[in-house]
Amino acid sequence: MYEKLKPYLNKRGLTLADEKTKVSHISEGFNLRQYKTNNGMRLLIKPSKASIKKARETIKNMFIQLRGRPVGDLIKKLNPIIRGIGNCWSSQVAKKIFGNIDRYIWIKVRKHLEILHSNKSFKWIYRKYFRADYTGVSKDKWILTNSHDNKTQLFKMSWIPIVRHAVVKYRNSPDDASLKEYFEKRDKKEFIKDNVLSKRKLAKCSNYKCRVCKQSLVGEESLKINQIVPYKLGGDECYDNLELLHQSCQQYHRILLEKYGGGRDLSKIVTHFKNNQVEPNSKEGYELIKKAFKKFKYQSVLDKKMA
Repeated sequence: MYEKLKPYLNKRGLTLADEKTKVSHISEGFNLRQYKTNNGMRLLIKPSKASIKKARETIKNMFIQLRGRPVGDLIKKLNPIIRGIGNCWSSQVAKKIFGNIDRYIWIKVRKHLEILHSNKSFKWIYRKYFRADYTGVSKDKWILTNSHDNKTQLFKMSWIPIVRHAVVKYRNSPDDASLKEYFEKRDKKEFIKDNVLSKRKLAKCSNYKCRVCKQSLVGEESLKINQIVPYKLGGDECYDNLELLHQSCQQYHRILLEKYGGGRDLSKIVTHFKNNQVEPNSKEGYELIKKAFKKFKYQSVLDKKMA
């Protein structure tokens, strides 16, 4: 097979690396990174045994790390892991695997609670920690819940829908102005699939675009959570005071903030709040500083990205 391909590849200046190349019958399948393809004469892509084992080990290590800790801490640490693994596999043949992972987590949860309350019966543990979905979306009544607020609940991987990747039609291009809405919808779906709930909320507030460069938040560039009213002015970390920006955009925003704000102490911004008799760490304060941001000259950021 390699010898037959060599003339074709040589004309194009290409070669095959023997150690990275494998030819197998479709009935045998093959492993590609964290996925395995094999199902007789049909091509089905599903998570490989190695990736499933790695996922279980990640979950197991988190239970070991948080042994004896409150249930609220356990839920907050596990939910991003469960969502991240599930979203990674959500376009593959993985529904049964999702159920298996949920059962594995259930066994670990039960052991964790038995260690936490070794002198209590499981009936008592069930009444204290398990509730129905408070949002009403799921009919499951056995959801691990933080007993202090009854709203922090353990996410289940089986809740993630299996959605096959939709290929962009060969004639469609992001540069086509008539297809702007089409690509915005794709960006939104891709962002929701690949990010945790906190980032989804922030992205939704900005319509999944970076405020500085006006470009989509979906892409290879890393994203940073930025404080609208900086911490040094009394700004906290509530959702109203946070936004999602590209890493380079956040860096440039901070440079301009010091430039227009009167240096590192942001004395001009402090004076601006006092003149308007507005408390910085308030909804009125967030809106006031957002209006000031509109006067910032961000054009050079956009020029660099378009270059």
